[in-house]
Amino acid sequence: MWSEKYRPKSIFYMIGNEEGRSKIIAWIKNWKKGSKPLLIVGPPGTGKTTSIKALVNDFNLFVLELNASDVRTKEKLDATLRNVEPVNLFGQRVIVFLDEIDGMYSKGDSGGINYLQEWLPRSNVPVIMAANEMKDFMKDIAKTSLIIDWKKVPSREIFLWLKNIAEKEKLRINDEQIKNIIYESSGDIRYAVNQLQVAQESIVFKDIKYTAEDAIKNAMYAKNFMDAYHYISNWQDDPDAKISAIAATLFYNQPIDLDLRSRWLSEADLLLGRIKKYQEWRMLRYFNVFLTATIYNVRGNYNQYIIPFPVIQESYKRQIYRALLENLKKDLHFDIGFIAAEIIPFYELLVRLKRINDDNVKKILE
Repeated sequence: MWSEKYRPKSIFYMIGNEEGRSKIIAWIKNWKKGSKPLLIVGPPGTGKTTSIKALVNDFNLFVLELNASDVRTKEKLDATLRNVEPVNLFGQRVIVFLDEIDGMYSKGDSGGINYLQEWLPRSNVPVIMAANEMKDFMKDIAKTSLIIDWKKVPSREIFLWLKNIAEKEKLRINDEQIKNIIYESSGDIRYAVNQLQVAQESIVFKDIKYTAEDAIKNAMYAKNFMDAYHYISNWQDDPDAKISAIAATLFYNQPIDLDLRSRWLSEADLLLGRIKKYQEWRMLRYFNVFLTATIYNVRGNYNQYIIPFPVIQESYKRQIYRALLENLKKDLHFDIGFIAAEIIPFYELLVRLKRINDDNVKKILE
């Protein structure tokens, strides 16, 4: 991905947030035990993580990087942080980077944030935290931290950055197309660079919209990942329907790397849950990346139905199963495809648990 290829290796070569970068440099130069931790707050894709990785390169540091939304319980944090030493075996100064701490809190694991509040004041290494936005549960940590407000990179600077990359890649793209990318990215430079790569892969810059079948078929046989991403990201459907359709196609084709692709699909589902919970709809672009990874290069046939129990595959065209679908359609007012994919599995479960009595379903299960 070009976002990695052109990720600045030095904090001095980054664009945007000059004041914030100056504060980070001054902070690491002057840090001593008892100094406040650093808390960088700003939109995704604007260089928060890149600034820390660049800082590590510039000052020859060793970074212990944790995604706080994954390692968020008291037990996990304690196991990782309690034995951190100021210098590693190679003589490098150690810093701790806790990314996405705004995704840390939930009712079931609030112990993690409490642990951090206790651990940060007694840490013997520099600690940098990053968040996409300031949440209420972060206020106590914010009071004892040096806060840097990280802003979106100005459009004019993104333009010059993309123009430079386009020239290095000998990409035939005009200024108007670059401006369209910048407008779509909404200040997310990582997304903008990746979209520039889409142009390199000969995707036509038009507002093309695809149906589920067209998007999945094209993504399965796309010549490269970025082409596949184009089809999935321009597929006009709600996210839950996208997951269902891709799951149906994936499990129908049973690729040899099904376990890996299933994990990508699971990641997409988890991200969607977070998007809904925190209303972070701008993260849908990364949701589409996970879906693309799930279906790209499967090279099979599109399928719109998830068949949850094998016997239905044999019984699908039987009159009894068709009658069941038609009856449910009449009662529920959903289309048959949705009933087969979403309602039948739950209906079957209720029959197995003897919560409802349906002779038709019993016959199918037999």
